[in-house]
Amino acid sequence: MTLLLLALLTHPAHAACRTISVTANGAPVTGIEDMALDATRGQAVLSAYDRRAGTTGGLYLLNLQSLDSPAVAATPLASGLRPAGIDLRAEPDGARSLLAISRRVDGSATVERYRLDGATLTHQGTTASPLLCRANDVAFLDGERFLFTSSHGGCGWGAVIEDNLLGGRHGFVGLVENNNARVLIGGIGFANGLFPDPKHDRLTVAATRENVLLVYRLSDPQAPPRRIAVPGGPDNLTMAPDGRLLVALHPSPFQLALHRYGWPGGAAAPTRVAALGPAGTEILLDEDGRRFSAATVALSWNGRLIVGSVTAPGLLICDEGASGATGSSAPAAPPATR
Repeated sequence: MTLLLLALLTHPAHAACRTISVTANGAPVTGIEDMALDATRGQAVLSAYDRRAGTTGGLYLLNLQSLDSPAVAATPLASGLRPAGIDLRAEPDGARSLLAISRRVDGSATVERYRLDGATLTHQGTTASPLLCRANDVAFLDGERFLFTSSHGGCGWGAVIEDNLLGGRHGFVGLVENNNARVLIGGIGFANGLFPDPKHDRLTVAATRENVLLVYRLSDPQAPPRRIAVPGGPDNLTMAPDGRLLVALHPSPFQLALHRYGWPGGAAAPTRVAALGPAGTEILLDEDGRRFSAATVALSWNGRLIVGSVTAPGLLICDEGASGATGSSAPAAPPATR
């Protein structure tokens, strides 16, 4: 089945790629694990911290008009954080709401809600729950409710060993309503990125350790999902205007683990990005990771594929024919394309 899937994939379309450095207050930004695009304003919010160095990072605002330069300066929005997944929503008054998973040193995590006016980020509230301890990604359902994924079913190392080493599937999707969290969908092999699409009654979830995307009905999330096999462990998801999903993929979980934790043999981990739609799966980028390792998110703007990584410094920019995509739940307008 895997060989047949790979045989149907087209050849990678993006060859003209280059890395750019990103700084904030003069310091390099490393580990841009997730991004949310505001296409109308030509900017993106970045979620980053250097996991291997053990330092904190934060949330940053990037002017996408500056991507022609080999080095760009981002505006710090919030510092001293260990953020993971984020989501951006355009509000009727023109402001943006932002959700960010914030991981704590003690192993707990919260979801922080902010209001973004221009380059000013104002904290609006915190959601705390034991269910959030392994929270990975977050997405608005509407102005009040949001979804999150949990990679594992518990907080301790026992839950990690059970799933990562023994093949358990205890990841889940949670729902936060009235600031209370509950499990919505369980039994997922490392629940990672998610993309709700209420217009089409659809929720797509990346099951990283199953090498599949799980497509549920939002109106009936307990019904068995449609399973879409992908060539690697899927990470964050973004949506293109033509309805295709862009997905960052990890071709080798073993190599990713070596790289993520800086173990021998882990100097690099492959980077792969694919687009999925009714016509099938198209590989947009497929590299061995020596230039830019361990991609975890890809979006596009003005025909450029913009790729972030859980470990690499800066961003990878590919200039050939990227279809537009946004990591935001409710963009103010579709991204521009060539």
